[in-house]
Amino acid sequence: MVRKVRIAPSMLASKPENYVKDAKTLEKAQVDWFHIDMLDGTFTGTYAFPSSDLAKINSATNFPMDVHLMTTHPVEKLKEYIDAGGDMFTAHVEAVNPRRFIDVVRKNKKMVGLAVNPDTPLSAVVDHMEEMDRLLIMTVVPGKTGQKFIPGPLTKMKEARQLIDKHGYKCELAVDGGVNLETAPSVIEAGVDVVISGAGILYQPDLIKAVDDFRKLAESVLNSGTSKT
Repeated sequence: MVRKVRIAPSMLASKPENYVKDAKTLEKAQVDWFHIDMLDGTFTGTYAFPSSDLAKINSATNFPMDVHLMTTHPVEKLKEYIDAGGDMFTAHVEAVNPRRFIDVVRKNKKMVGLAVNPDTPLSAVVDHMEEMDRLLIMTVVPGKTGQKFIPGPLTKMKEARQLIDKHGYKCELAVDGGVNLETAPSVIEAGVDVVISGAGILYQPDLIKAVDDFRKLAESVLNSGTSKT
């Protein structure tokens, strides 16, 4: 069975004054998710995307929102972002007790994911993959858009893909960080289901074309026969 790669623009690469306009444009491009990087200055040292901005986007589009909680207090921030319209919540395994986070998100009847930094081994999340909706593998150090792609985590993606397929987990495999038309083929070949791209989409002059270019590239890689489950 050939996988279908889904496209999720990272709205951190937009600007607050353009969030609604860009979201409406990307909605026309039929993106699969909006990826919302919530940074409160504790996990990354930078601050972006207060819940009020998520609420603004949520009021302008019905597309699902994956809130990437880059905070050392993701459980404490959860209700605020649920109320603002989040549909999936992804926290960093480096900053959270995975068991507690999964239980709290499930209790609130939302989808749940865990993220791992480039240097964090897959073993940090492997015991929870069966319960997660998404595993997010970072290919940059979290906290700033437009960074250069780190290739080391490709091995981790391949390992995760093998585990998901072997055990039949429903967990999607996602990648975030420096993914553009040059780096996307390698992550698709490594087995990802969801490509998250900030600068690769939002920095482009035509957002709809940028999404379409990603889709065509993904189809080309998948049709080459290098990435089958």
